[in-house]
Amino acid sequence: MMLSLLMLAAPQIGAEQYTVEYLTPPEGEVVEVGGMDFLPNGDLLVSTRRGRVWYVADPLADDPTAAKWHIFAEGLHEGLGLNVVGENIYVIQRGEISRLLDLDGDQVCDRIETLTQDWGMTGNYHEFAFGLPEDAQGNLYFSLNLGFWSPEWWHGISRAPYRGWIMKMAPDGTVSPVAPGVRSPCGLGMNAAGDLFYTDNQGDWMASSPIFHVQQGKWYGHPASLRWTEAWQEEGRVPSSTQPVDQERQNAAVWLPYEWSRSTGNLVEAAAGGKFGPFDGQFFVAELTEGRVLRVQMEQVDGEYQGAAFRFRDGIGSVCRVAFAPDGSLFTGFTNRGWGGRAPGHGLARVRWNGDSVFDMHTVSLTSNGFEITFTQPINDAPAADEIEASSYDYNYWWDYGSPQQREAEHEVTSVQLSADGKTLRVGLTGVEARRCMKLKLASVRDGAGRALLHDEFHYTINRTRDGQEAMVVKQVAPPAEKTSESEGWLHLTWGDALDRWQGEGWELVDAELDPSDPTKLVTRPGIGALVNTGDNATDLVSKQEFGDCEFFFRVMLPKGSDSGLYFMDRYELQLNDKANEFAGIHATKNPRVLDAYHGAGEWHTVTGRFFAPRFDASGRKVRNAKFEQVSVDGVMIVGSAEPGGQTGGGPENEVARGPLRFQGWLGKVALGDVRIKPLDDGHAGLNGASDWFPLFGNGLEFWTQNGTASWDFVDGVTKGAEGPGSLSVKSDAVTGFEIELRVRLQEGAPAAIGLLGSDPEPGMRVVLNATPGSQPKTGSLEGAQNAPVLTDLIPAGTWFDCKVIGQPVEAGFEVSVSLNGVLFQQVLVEADRVNHGMSIELGDGASIEVTEARARFVQ
Repeated sequence: MMLSLLMLAAPQIGAEQYTVEYLTPPEGEVVEVGGMDFLPNGDLLVSTRRGRVWYVADPLADDPTAAKWHIFAEGLHEGLGLNVVGENIYVIQRGEISRLLDLDGDQVCDRIETLTQDWGMTGNYHEFAFGLPEDAQGNLYFSLNLGFWSPEWWHGISRAPYRGWIMKMAPDGTVSPVAPGVRSPCGLGMNAAGDLFYTDNQGDWMASSPIFHVQQGKWYGHPASLRWTEAWQEEGRVPSSTQPVDQERQNAAVWLPYEWSRSTGNLVEAAAGGKFGPFDGQFFVAELTEGRVLRVQMEQVDGEYQGAAFRFRDGIGSVCRVAFAPDGSLFTGFTNRGWGGRAPGHGLARVRWNGDSVFDMHTVSLTSNGFEITFTQPINDAPAADEIEASSYDYNYWWDYGSPQQREAEHEVTSVQLSADGKTLRVGLTGVEARRCMKLKLASVRDGAGRALLHDEFHYTINRTRDGQEAMVVKQVAPPAEKTSESEGWLHLTWGDALDRWQGEGWELVDAELDPSDPTKLVTRPGIGALVNTGDNATDLVSKQEFGDCEFFFRVMLPKGSDSGLYFMDRYELQLNDKANEFAGIHATKNPRVLDAYHGAGEWHTVTGRFFAPRFDASGRKVRNAKFEQVSVDGVMIVGSAEPGGQTGGGPENEVARGPLRFQGWLGKVALGDVRIKPLDDGHAGLNGASDWFPLFGNGLEFWTQNGTASWDFVDGVTKGAEGPGSLSVKSDAVTGFEIELRVRLQEGAPAAIGLLGSDPEPGMRVVLNATPGSQPKTGSLEGAQNAPVLTDLIPAGTWFDCKVIGQPVEAGFEVSVSLNGVLFQQVLVEADRVNHGMSIELGDGASIEVTEARARFVQ
């Protein structure tokens, strides 16, 4: 099915020795792999995030498309781990471990037995459960994800027992906790010695993607799960999500470097016998974000594991699960929905060694002053000292989301010695010490045939040195200042009802991926992953709102040969086409590109940057061109600064100060996702002839009337309302115009509103404030004399935003306008006699709101 994707990809290192072959699931099926294992007969079982278990017959056939698929079981709750032990088939669901029984041998499950449900679950979307490796005593191990709640989604929280723990189920079904301190422990695996390891994903209290050796009662660094330990239970304490706790942390055996892995899956050890090349006894690790498999080789220093990480095979897909087949090939299972990753994002592939000679680094061992490196083949000569690059780094331990590499340093190579057989190189270095990750690059090494190493770089985690020094690689540092929501200032233009804020024909909200039979096309199915111009005569997609200066963020995927673009102000094109040297470039720019970062057709890319509108003097003469700055693709800056020479062809001829966004949709297919704009200016003109501003809560709540059962408070300049229903109201004298500005933060729950222009018995108008997913209408809507709904989740819960409401007489009547974060969303006419009756802040049943920097001014 996916062979065409492989052919589209750039040549991959190691492809000559390790080929990737894609199996073909049934047409139309999305197989998001959560677990997989082989039956005694060599067939494969695959559990999925969508609650099915697939039976794959003949998965080892020479032709991977010859494998036959059928549903073995369905109706499960997210199977993120599967293990076949003899005749027993075990699956971990979100809330239980189950045994699947085929009673009549027809390769279809007849009964699902619950073995245990002995852990907590709140229903939070992020409370995953992973597993299920088995030890020699028949115990099954599993790991429980923390929950992530709005608004501080980056803080993992354990609100039910044993969330954030490694757990064990005994053969009799008894469950016991093993170790706390995990965050998002997607992968578990055992080595031949029976030692258990788990992988975590970078985030709060996890600097990067670590591999830990699991030991009973040890703590792995995330504080949230400590609340279920005996000591914390006795004291009735709950750990802070921002302050470190005074407790001994365990070092990771290996820290995978950030540029290689940001979402790690499970790990499996290559068994003895050489079926997968020269790497027996080493781990192969699944990696989603970069779409690869990594290799990890460990050793024990003073009885503790540490070791080296290598790249192994790139360009495979969003690998979440790996498993070795009976013939020694490595099967990879894909998923990335909601997590991000490389195409393909679902399905299966197998990685096979073709038996050809592999020239690579084999093992790395720490010495007293450097490393001893062995190779799979003799090298022709020792590299010179200045041909070896050596550096080191460490990480910060804090609540913030991950940590860049910190305190980087270069190291001098002091000696290089090659063994007589040419297979062992000893490298002496300055500054080898515990508490560092060291990176060595051997770019000049060649074998006797002149071949370069398949992978010329490794990263080694030094927890202990040979002379007994021990220290933490991840350093506790002063906590960073509490950050604001990542959404603050932004408008999410495609959340919720993704098309509500756009105009265009032939666009749909669907799931999309590259057509495996024709890479010039996209295959779509029902879903919410992308906006796609599916219609045969689709038009451009144009925003209903207009923007000026702004930051931008969006995700985009293109089929082969496609041509689209994003036109700012309907005029200035950011190119979006299937050409590495043009993608994310600026049409008619005066400045060259800095780098290329386009991965190719079928791959999702995140594009970010800033746009500045042209400037005009009082006479309307343009005094500065439009300008783009810091345009980046997947974090790689493509354009530093560029001024378009003029408008792109096809747009309006004249240049203006504000205009809509326009995604080109008529020339080629394109998939768009998560379009966001952060305005850098205020496009909502203020009230002419108004009085000076005065604070609405200058005396707290003194002049406000409280109604209903809601509680209200004024603390440190913030008015807080909770536990609605209820309202605050204030009356005003007769005015002919008004302007109100305030900053607002909402939580999920019932909607709130700003009430305007009403008087008994007239209801007036309401500016809706609603950040609850699934509830309509949303923030920015108008209700009352004129209904003007907004159906897009422009501003998520927990995020401060600016709201401005202006009422003023115009030629056609009395106009009410509403802007959010400086962008005009409403402009409606109402009856003029509704202007003189004050305002209110209203809370629905159970709603809550925070308001600050509230002020008003009037025209008498």
